[in-house]
Amino acid sequence: MNLKSKIKKIQFLYTINAYWKAKQTKRNYATIKKYYEVLSAERKIIYQENNIPNQLADSFSERNIKIRPLPKGNLRIIYVGTDEGQDFGGIIQGLRKFGEVIAFDQKSGLYGQMLFDKKGVDVAQINGKRLMAIVHDNINSYPLHVVIGQMWGGTMDSSILQAVRNMGIPVVNISMDDRHAFRLRKVDGKWMGTSGLIGAVDLVCTTAKECCLWYQTEGCPAIYLPEASDPELYKPGTVTKEYDVCFVGANYGIRRKIVKAIEKKGIRVTSYGNGWPNGRIDVKILPEIFSKSRVVLGVGTIGHCTDFYSLKMRDFDGPMSGSFYLTHDNPDLYELYDIGKEIVTYRNPEECVNKVEYYLTHPDERETIAKAGKEKAIKNHTWEKRFDKVLRVVGIIK
Repeated sequence: MNLKSKIKKIQFLYTINAYWKAKQTKRNYATIKKYYEVLSAERKIIYQENNIPNQLADSFSERNIKIRPLPKGNLRIIYVGTDEGQDFGGIIQGLRKFGEVIAFDQKSGLYGQMLFDKKGVDVAQINGKRLMAIVHDNINSYPLHVVIGQMWGGTMDSSILQAVRNMGIPVVNISMDDRHAFRLRKVDGKWMGTSGLIGAVDLVCTTAKECCLWYQTEGCPAIYLPEASDPELYKPGTVTKEYDVCFVGANYGIRRKIVKAIEKKGIRVTSYGNGWPNGRIDVKILPEIFSKSRVVLGVGTIGHCTDFYSLKMRDFDGPMSGSFYLTHDNPDLYELYDIGKEIVTYRNPEECVNKVEYYLTHPDERETIAKAGKEKAIKNHTWEKRFDKVLRVVGIIK
């Protein structure tokens, strides 16, 4: 057992380690946020999302790249993902509404990028060579219209992305973790986080609205794009609810504390993910588990933090399933849902337990909120709608 595993087994050391990691995460975020607030003010940069399509069009024109908008369904898209379960939980399906999707694989049968925690391996270079091979294998018969991915400086060779752009193929990066993964560590003068690809992509889609200014200040077009869900996968079940509460996510930090607090009240929490007895769940049955749950539990914190949040896929898959969704009181959610009427939030484990107890014993209120949440998710929060926005901003669909 290595040192890290031993520390996790000792509660006192685990608590200190978690506290230090949380403090470091928030401090890094505050430092970057302040840096870009000052720098953007000095440069007199004001972010306006409605200017981004023109900014992209000007960039294409300067590089003598002609973008022809096509009817929906006619595109050929390369998608560079990381987690097969996550990506086939709605992202790939959403992209398929717009045409053929060619999924990046390390080799036949091995989905997604090699990740950047491989010791002594130039992961970015390996993934970059593979991406270029996929481009060459697919561009001869029919045109490729866009490369979209969830990539970092540590996982993708920026020079390869630039080469793809020089071929006239726009490159779009989706950044779901910018609040804590914008920079990450620096290796040989290059940031391993999402900022490491600035200058090598045409557009960034970030789930943290304030980060749009960070990218804009660096001269990189960016739009706000929260996660979403797929109504063809996540839908209300036709059978009676089987589970009081379900939670999907790794077992660590405040997640463990919240689940244990609920279970102390005699309420069973059906949990899936690394560290729980059930282990990871097959993405194919996740929608069924959600639909069979009276309460889908969300935990909105970043890493080991208890008061620092980011949007999660659960924030959209939970309501889309037609079940009652309860999660942290993340300010980001207030622009996306009518809190208290479409989803319900809590501020601490104690309030979470109280609301679980209340809504389990008030089924009519619970199901009214669940229905409203489902309706909002279908109306505003599908991957099809998200990618329609992205592709129109780039200018490649009519």
